[in-house]
Amino acid sequence: MARMKVGIVGVGSIADLHARGYEKDDRAEIIAVCDRDEDRAIQRALDWGASSYYTDYEEMLANPALDAVEILTPHYLHADQIITALDAELHVSVERPIALTVEQANKVVAAAEASDKVLQVYEPCLFYKPLLDARNLIDAGEIGTPTAIRVSMTIGKGNTGLWDFKAMEDEQALWRFNPEFSGGTPMLYDVGYQTFCISLFLIGNVEKINVWGGKTPVRDDLALDAPTVAMWKHFQQDCYGTMTFNYAPERKMRTDHHPLEVLVTVEGTRGDIHVIRSSDPTQLEAPVELRRDARKVHYGQRNTAFEDSFVRATQNFISACRGEDEPLLGLGEARQLLLLTLAYLESSKQGRAVNLQQG
Repeated sequence: MARMKVGIVGVGSIADLHARGYEKDDRAEIIAVCDRDEDRAIQRALDWGASSYYTDYEEMLANPALDAVEILTPHYLHADQIITALDAELHVSVERPIALTVEQANKVVAAAEASDKVLQVYEPCLFYKPLLDARNLIDAGEIGTPTAIRVSMTIGKGNTGLWDFKAMEDEQALWRFNPEFSGGTPMLYDVGYQTFCISLFLIGNVEKINVWGGKTPVRDDLALDAPTVAMWKHFQQDCYGTMTFNYAPERKMRTDHHPLEVLVTVEGTRGDIHVIRSSDPTQLEAPVELRRDARKVHYGQRNTAFEDSFVRATQNFISACRGEDEPLLGLGEARQLLLLTLAYLESSKQGRAVNLQQG
């Protein structure tokens, strides 16, 4: 089978991690790059060995050699760009979220179901191997019936200036602070969304959610939605979740990627599981720890590379496009995650719990 030809639109800081999966897989190659910043598009094309670059998305879609596109643009563009690519008979991988509204999401799902092409909503956290190990342990009954999940997200300071909000000057990097472009608060779809994705993956759907959100000024014209706490109840089971989002600009993380540490604890009637995911390669803790019967059992390599999750997510997309696998995050789950993030926003705005069945 011929190598799958891929075009990437939106080549900001996260694009390097997405490109890595194609560079490491002989089944696909990047042949086209699109970004409204022409200099950046040219540079990425050179970096990845792409044969063409564009500043207009629809012009790139007209390239007859393309088999698939990867959409890494601001959130408000996702729905239209997905539908346009599906109409052009191309497979699509899109960064979260699938859309900004339920109406948009329904149109995207309808277009995908009417097409014979693959639509993957890209979520690398689900391809973090220790998280998969934790899911297997839970499914095997190692902690009994789950009763609680706690997820802590901490943003620190990395080596390269990524997420250095005080120093941001590039207007293209500030779109997350504009609700019309991002769909919510600055870090909701980067940090909060990952929490919800992990919780749905390990436990199941959510029934209702309540949010207490704070703000931290990062400079005169910008504020970050942290510290934040959210609590929720999982659907039709006595299992409750909490998320804490912490901004720690004085905490150094030795990473060239986004300086994020994720701590996950799942408690059950028999024991509990702890998972750590860090972009800091100096992390010493084992990524998975099972506590049960007065014992601790460690799983996985100590230094599990953060970027490997992106490679595995891209490999899943390539396999799905070739008919060898299914996307791990299906359209139903992607729509459910959008509903949950919208409920999060409503709870934060109203200062009360929001039932997902009602809104």
